[in-house]
Amino acid sequence: MSHDESNPSWPPLAIAEYVDRDEQLLSQLEGRLVLAGGRNDLVTPAGVARDTDLSVETASDLFRQLTEAGAIERDTFNTGINDSTFRVDVSRCRQTLEQARYAAQSVRAFQDRQPPATTATPLVTFPADPAFSDVDPTSFGMSWLMPALTREIKQAENSITLLVPFFEADGFSHLEDVLLAALERGVEVTFVSRYLMDSDSYNRTVLKSFAERAEDRDVEPALLRFVDYTQWDADVPQQQRRQSGATPAFTLHSKVIVFDNSKAYVGSANVTDYGFEHYLETGILLEGPPVDSFRDLVWFLFESDAASSVSLLD
Repeated sequence: MSHDESNPSWPPLAIAEYVDRDEQLLSQLEGRLVLAGGRNDLVTPAGVARDTDLSVETASDLFRQLTEAGAIERDTFNTGINDSTFRVDVSRCRQTLEQARYAAQSVRAFQDRQPPATTATPLVTFPADPAFSDVDPTSFGMSWLMPALTREIKQAENSITLLVPFFEADGFSHLEDVLLAALERGVEVTFVSRYLMDSDSYNRTVLKSFAERAEDRDVEPALLRFVDYTQWDADVPQQQRRQSGATPAFTLHSKVIVFDNSKAYVGSANVTDYGFEHYLETGILLEGPPVDSFRDLVWFLFESDAASSVSLLD
């Protein structure tokens, strides 16, 4: 009998699944069958299950695969396969099980070479539109934005980096306490925003208040970092380099939060009450290889001459 090794139903490949689950169980099966074959004894799946740690269901499935491979041959046909008797071809049995082991190794090697899977969770804030009153995010295969962000902040173990162009006190209040709790358990928190060099900017006011709260809780200062990314043309006077003044030469408008360099939120919402409660905002929470792109972008931005660390407590 010939067998197509490229076919997923090829018996050794099917048996390989059991090798991957528990090599010891397969060795028990092999020992029991070789012993029976050497003695020219007949075996049944139910009997093998009693003599090994295999379940009757697993033994029956393996017997079907071994029969197809020609390693065992059905001798009598009773009510069901469990009580039917089989004769063992020792040489063919050993060959088939050895092929199954090699197949399992090949499958594992292939799986190890595959990139990790990417998980993408769509997130949304609904607008204050009566049309949305009878639906929820699951109606669109999505999840609520705000609970998803607070959950990820609570689960972060090492670092949280927020790239947000605009902060507002009411909106930031949704995140403030969970971010403080993250700092207290030793998580590094970095804010990257606009206009933090402007002492009168709203962004600076909101984040300075947060820095003061962190200081009151005796948070290690090195855990909290603020970075301004606002570049002005050389001919813009100093008094115009303000949120209410001239337009920057370049700055950021992206809304990205990176958690532990392993998850990233990318979306439309600023950290404002309207963004979290009243406007239609969408985003996505990524986990997997694409997160590396956002992590690398953040690190590259930190090296830019336009990125300046700012102390808000001076």
